[in-house]
Amino acid sequence: MNPLRLPPRLLAAALLAALAGVPACGRVTRSFTPAVTGPVTWTNTVSHLFADRSEGTEPTGCTSCHHAGTGIPDWTSYTTVVADSGAIVARLSTPGDTMRGFLKPGEPEVIVGWIHARAPY
Repeated sequence: MNPLRLPPRLLAAALLAALAGVPACGRVTRSFTPAVTGPVTWTNTVSHLFADRSEGTEPTGCTSCHHAGTGIPDWTSYTTVVADSGAIVARLSTPGDTMRGFLKPGEPEVIVGWIHARAPY
């Protein structure tokens, strides 16, 4: 049922127009489409990098492991990530650290830069 009582094609066009400017993370390419412009913030960039973006059997993003009940730090919220930012920077700044392998090349540097910029929300 169409709650807005619009013709289905008009409703679909309105939905597509509303979503056109929203960045989304591609599961296969693991890249932002469209590219994020402006300052890197938790809301427009970093939360998407931390999110579980599992691709088949390959987990990507920090929260594929770092979530409640795992016995390791839960990085599912801004507050918990900021609280553990020192450890995050230490791990992501270490070449060859296993945590870097869950992110696309360049993403660890984005996260470290965001933390160094005082983690804007």
